Amino acid sequence: MRRRAAVVAAAVLAASLAAAVPALPASGADYPGVPTSPGPWTPTDPVGPDGFRHPTAATRIWRAESPSVVRIGTSVRGRAIVARRQGPADAPYALLVLGQMHGSEPAGRRVVERVRALRAPGSVQVWTISTMNPDGSVAGTRRNARGVDLNRNFPHRWAPTYTSRIYFPGTSAASEPETRAMMRFLDQLRPDLVVSLHQAFNSVDLGNPKTRAWAARLAAAFGLPTRTVPCRGPCAGTLTGWYNTTYAGFAVTVELPAAVPDAAARRYARAALSVGGRIPTG
Repeated sequence: MRRRAAVVAAAVLAASLAAAVPALPASGADYPGVPTSPGPWTPTDPVGPDGFRHPTAATRIWRAESPSVVRIGTSVRGRAIVARRQGPADAPYALLVLGQMHGSEPAGRRVVERVRALRAPGSVQVWTISTMNPDGSVAGTRRNARGVDLNRNFPHRWAPTYTSRIYFPGTSAASEPETRAMMRFLDQLRPDLVVSLHQAFNSVDLGNPKTRAWAARLAAAFGLPTRTVPCRGPCAGTLTGWYNTTYAGFAVTVELPAAVPDAAARRYARAALSVGGRIPTG
């Protein structure tokens, strides 16, 4: 009986979280007049002496001239993946909050909606993407419509092996349109800080030495512990791993708890912006 009650409670919680998130558009055509982020992912500028690609003059022009709503790509099923900017277009720094990568983890989308209702720090562009996996979000599944775990599909340390079908990394690195859309957008924006929201390990990932100072700041602001988030095997093909080894900015995984009521979503949104506001001072 206890097990059945727990299952029912979990189902009710998932339904309530999903119901609180705005409905997704059916396709990219549902954003008339919203430009698509152009071009393939082809970073041709040289790396700096530290081995990373830094924001360039072209990056800063793109940030300043980009519209505040950009369709960065579409999913396997043709659903739009949309980024929104708040804050001044000429702000010298950029924060990106990604609400969802796995469709079975809906709470981050609620946090993004709360971020969008708040005022951005004056010297920081705040970009938000509600979900980069709209097909998985509609289906309530971790993977995309082709059964690929997008957080195993990025090029850094991509491997064809997997410990379970739910972690299927795809047939090749960046094989999925959602992955390529994010890569293209991140190369254009080159955010100083990426906060990638997941569920439900209830912690901030401390696994990358490069990002530990930012992970500690995020943990303090979110009120979550820091720990190395397990990947059920090697952390291969992850978004944060790819970004942290390619660009000078920092990408941190924040694992939200299983239950995120509205008050907590608002608190986490304020926490993300408070840490983003520290970008100018490092």
